[in-house]
Amino acid sequence: MPDPIQTTDPLTGASTDATIAASAHEDYSLETLTETVHYNEWIYESMRPWIGTRVLELGAGIGNLTPYFLREERSVLAIDIDAGLVERHRSGIPAQPRLTVECVSVQDVAAGKSAPGTFDSIVSSNVLEHIPDGIDHEVVQAIHTLLRVGGTTIHWVPAMNSIYGTIDTSFGHHRRYNRSMATALFAPHGFRVIRCEYWNMPGFFAWWFRGRILRRPALGKASTLAFDRYVVPLLRRVEPHIPRPFGQSLLLVAQKV
Repeated sequence: MPDPIQTTDPLTGASTDATIAASAHEDYSLETLTETVHYNEWIYESMRPWIGTRVLELGAGIGNLTPYFLREERSVLAIDIDAGLVERHRSGIPAQPRLTVECVSVQDVAAGKSAPGTFDSIVSSNVLEHIPDGIDHEVVQAIHTLLRVGGTTIHWVPAMNSIYGTIDTSFGHHRRYNRSMATALFAPHGFRVIRCEYWNMPGFFAWWFRGRILRRPALGKASTLAFDRYVVPLLRRVEPHIPRPFGQSLLLVAQKV
């Protein structure tokens, strides 16, 4: 039997059909992404040069990337505001001394027991686009509070509003980012952006075709896994050596100053 679908928006408290649909498709996407091992490794390796020892994982979901962040003897606080996802994270990722999993927002962490400057790095993958306008700035300010001076915040987000379509709507995305949008979100809050770059150029066209031409509400599992198995390993070898004026995703790395 499927897990119950959340019927209340975790940020606004509103109960809407759109929220239900987004939860259902996001749940499907998270389950699919547990199997995209090349894609998950790619995200992690893109972030790895800037990840410190004490890590806060924002929007950890069911824990698809948490085991990667635990590598190299890091300690991780993995948080999410969805209690159902947190429970699945706890049941799916083995408990260990260096991992804490909590159902809490980053704003509450910043206002609670964690002292300012607690973390070396705060990371997320495909999370910021779910946060409504205005609240996203509150999140960034909380990130700033929790990071030590010189610490890094690293985020992998959907790129290019020109391909925003039915998949984004069904997943509950408020936006896709370009470089100027991502920079404008962090720079006013005491961050220096040190990387802001597009990745996955073939994925740009696949997302555009499926979401804007076919108007499908979700990713196809078979095609997603095929892309992961055959295309992602090639992209990891080729894209670092060529100009990338666009892409399906954007990597942002910012440092607290």
